[in-house]
Amino acid sequence: MKYPCADDVEPPTVYLGSAFELRRPLPLPEAAQPSLWGGASHSDRNPLAAAFSSLQRIHQSLDLGVVLSTTVAEVRQLLQVERVFLFRFEPDWSGVVVVEDCALGCLPLQGQRVYDECFAEKWVSAYAQGRVQAVGDVEQAGLTPCHLELIRGLGVRANLVVPLLAQGRLWGLLVAQHCSAPRPWEIAEVQMMQQLAVQVGLAIQQADLYQQMQAELTAHRQVEAQLLQQAQRSRDRHLDSLGTLAGGMAHDLSNILTPIMLAAEMLKQPALDSQQQQQWLNRIQTSAHQGVSLADQVLSFAQGMGGQQAAIQLAYLLGELVQTLQEIRPRDISVTAQLRQPRLWTVEANAPQLQQVFMNLCLNGFEAMAEGGTLHLEARNIWWRGAPDHPQTRPGAYVVVTVIDTGTGMTAAVCDRSCEPFFTTRAQAGHSGLGLSTAQGLVKGHGGWLKTISQPGSGTTVEVYLPAIAEPAAVTLDLASVPAGLDGGQAQVLLVMADDPIRELHRALLESYGYRVLVAAEGADAIALFIQHQAELGAVVLDLALPTVNGTAMLRRMHHILPTLPLVALGQGDLAEVAVTTLNSPDGAILLGTLAQVCPPHQA
Repeated sequence: MKYPCADDVEPPTVYLGSAFELRRPLPLPEAAQPSLWGGASHSDRNPLAAAFSSLQRIHQSLDLGVVLSTTVAEVRQLLQVERVFLFRFEPDWSGVVVVEDCALGCLPLQGQRVYDECFAEKWVSAYAQGRVQAVGDVEQAGLTPCHLELIRGLGVRANLVVPLLAQGRLWGLLVAQHCSAPRPWEIAEVQMMQQLAVQVGLAIQQADLYQQMQAELTAHRQVEAQLLQQAQRSRDRHLDSLGTLAGGMAHDLSNILTPIMLAAEMLKQPALDSQQQQQWLNRIQTSAHQGVSLADQVLSFAQGMGGQQAAIQLAYLLGELVQTLQEIRPRDISVTAQLRQPRLWTVEANAPQLQQVFMNLCLNGFEAMAEGGTLHLEARNIWWRGAPDHPQTRPGAYVVVTVIDTGTGMTAAVCDRSCEPFFTTRAQAGHSGLGLSTAQGLVKGHGGWLKTISQPGSGTTVEVYLPAIAEPAAVTLDLASVPAGLDGGQAQVLLVMADDPIRELHRALLESYGYRVLVAAEGADAIALFIQHQAELGAVVLDLALPTVNGTAMLRRMHHILPTLPLVALGQGDLAEVAVTTLNSPDGAILLGTLAQVCPPHQA
């Protein structure tokens, strides 16, 4: 319901009139007028005692609905009027009658919405400061005809309104009305209403805080329940894994021991010649070797990591592995490799264990390509930024070895279980199911992890992440302080830098933040790449201390070819005639921040 504002008179539903006005709460008198507090008991004659009794009932609940309904019921009982309601303001100072207690025959107002165009401008401030108004008879209040007509339509003859403040803000209005006849308002009644309104405001504030606490407690319980469910699922998976482990060991041991027991029985036969005896002895020996191999796999899986570690250059270890794979590969499978020799970072590792990891992964790839295909190995340096699914591992320098096959692939369900012990889809071919689980245990023992990506019909990719030994250049670049939120958006950057370790760290850093990086170590290569990719470049990062060419002159030439291309120079130089951003420090965070400002994301 929308009411116009005329003659500076307040809207009719909350109309107060002008009989008298109070600006602040007054203390209750020691005794009230007999006309108001008639009755035999002392509490009925004492307004303070009556109000205190009402407040006790109001404060019995922290539920906002109960507080409000109790308030209007208690006030109507105290004042012996025909209607009491609470009017709550919305942010735009419209409002709604949220709760009401009225006598039979009165027009119900609960749920009615009221909006006055100028209430906020003319009346909110006054009520927020404690304004109280009362009208004993609307017919004698001097209202304009239109307002009087509306008041009559609502069935109101007398009106008493006090503000409700909660948390220092005008929350609403407490309104008492008489409908059947005029009703004079005594000063004690108004004072009591003020005191009740103050306490009701506190009760509303407490109820709001209680509801907030209840909401937070509910959210906390939901999170706790989710964590308990996750923990239960983790325990269930652990028990399932233990069951699978025990069942798999029992099955494999049975397959190993059965031929031994059979051979032992056969060797008891006196009719066996020496050749037959040797055959049964060979079978015993073969089964015994299988048992030793199974025990080694179980120990490797259980211990995860062992043996001495040393600094290893994976490029050489993987190079030897590729040569071995070329010799043992099936005829219809080709083996390719891209190992970024010789600048792969070194890792602290046990070489035989890593050989076992990579050989297991490659042999799995061979077996997944029964009809032929390609096995591809890659190795690259990355600056890993961290991820929620690996909270235990620190951001930093890593070497990633990737094994890719073009075989049959795996479903998501099989992929998720591929590293569980004794889980295999090729049990009939004699596989124990410990290959990937052993590899994962060994890699985890080195501080790394496995990541498997596969789809049916699209082959499988397994990435092995191994922490690299920190290069001195990483300290110089201060890579540990690189902030989040500086992604490059696949923009292409030409990196020109002679120092090999520093250049490799810059390349890994930029690639990990989403840049596509072209690398040049000397001037001739840099100019060739610049001219070849000038239409795709988003920026150039150039070290001015190039040994074979003048870095400043190179930047001038690049600026002459592409005047709008952002250029970032590392070091000092005379670049007054070139629009270039100069960084005196090789700090990684500063470089990423600069590129984020000058280099636009790649447009696909």
